[in-house]
Amino acid sequence: MDEERNEKREVTPEAGVKPKSVWRPIIAAVLSLVFAGLGHLYLREYVRGALFLFIALFLYSISDYSARAFILNIALFIFSAFDAYSFGKRGEGII
Repeated sequence: MDEERNEKREVTPEAGVKPKSVWRPIIAAVLSLVFAGLGHLYLREYVRGALFLFIALFLYSISDYSARAFILNIALFIFSAFDAYSFGKRGEGII
């Protein structure tokens, strides 16, 4: 009877080792699409997140509602989302 109970127990990870969440990179990518850098901050990559935030805010401040600056900012958001997803999935970004 004890052997059957031991076989049916779920194997848990060792202490201090957490399994990777499937949703973590997806949430980071969506947050980066909302505003560049938020996904990196969610992943606790504070320097990288602050860099993306600074660049996005700088582009907003100099854009003066120009179409070129708007497209550049969209490209930054998309790149930030890919980078945040990559970082959340593999532990390293695109760059």
